[in-house]
This record gives sequence, structure tokens and C-alpha cells, in this order.
Amino acid sequence: MSSSISHNLKTPLILGAIVVIHVAIALYLLLPRGSGSREADTREAENGSTPEEVEIQPEPDEPPEPAFETYTVQRNDNLTVIARRHGTTISEIRTLNNLTSDTIHPGQELRVPARPDSGNGE
Repeated sequence: MSSSISHNLKTPLILGAIVVIHVAIALYLLLPRGSGSREADTREAENGSTPEEVEIQPEPDEPPEPAFETYTVQRNDNLTVIARRHGTTISEIRTLNNLTSDTIHPGQELRVPARPDSGNGE
């Protein structure tokens, strides 16, 4: 009698193991395969694309223009005059220069937003 009880307990475990193996095989066959190398699979997982989809960008020849120009404060300048002259706002000048007040002094260099290139013959 004990052998039939032992046999009855082993059967569900064996069947469960077989089901797990079948599911693993099915997933292996259904899921897309990587390139086969761990390094390529890691890159693929990091950027969400396969190696064939990665587009290599050429290095720029020269660095991009800064988003600001430097302006030297003149006598009788204030932030309102400078902002109007450069087509920007007092708030933008204060942000670019980390100013906590509107106080500026002659000779002080301020960053102001860069103006579009006007030397193109227009």
C-alpha cells in the first residue's frame, strides 16, 4: 500500500516539472533572439534597439554656438535697457547670470541670449 501512496505523490510533481519544461521551451522558441553575445544583448536592452537599428551619428566638426553672448555693462545701463537692446527679458538676464537683484555695475560682464546671426545678407 505504501508504494501506491508514494507513486500517487510523485506523479503530480513529475507532471508539474514537465509542464514547466514545456513552457520554458515554448517561450524560448517564441521570444526573439538577441545577437548571441552578452555585450550586444546588454546594449540592445539599454537603448531599446537591435544592433541593426542603431544609427551612428558623425562627430560635429565644430562645437555648437553657445546660447548666450557676453555683454559688458556700460555707464547708465540698467537691466531694462539691456533686455530691450537684446530682445529679451529682465528675468532671462537675471537667470543667465544668477542675479538676485537688479543691481549691475559698469564693466560687469553679463550673459545675454544670443541673437540669430544677422550677417547672412538679409
